[in-house]
Amino acid sequence: MINYAEKIFIRQYMHEDKKLYAAFHPEVILNSPQYETTGRYLVVLLHPEKGLESFFLNENSNTHTWEMDENDPAIVEEELLEWCSNQISAHLHRDSKAVEV
Repeated sequence: MINYAEKIFIRQYMHEDKKLYAAFHPEVILNSPQYETTGRYLVVLLHPEKGLESFFLNENSNTHTWEMDENDPAIVEEELLEWCSNQISAHLHRDSKAVEV
């Protein structure tokens, strides 16, 4: 059985004097015994002004960046979205290197 918890990760960031965080959860389909992922990430972000914000990010296959789902009502600044995109890309790149060894 696959341990889905290993795919979830948390990153911290600083805003002024506050230490904040974001948790990244790959979306999964529970219908299969393999916990098949959809390619989207649910991000739960401790926002410096708004408190807890949750939203989905999809990979843009042309730019290889992660962008907010167009149907998501959350409003997150471009700087934080770019930071989230970089965190997912770095995490996936690190995992792919681990698999290659």
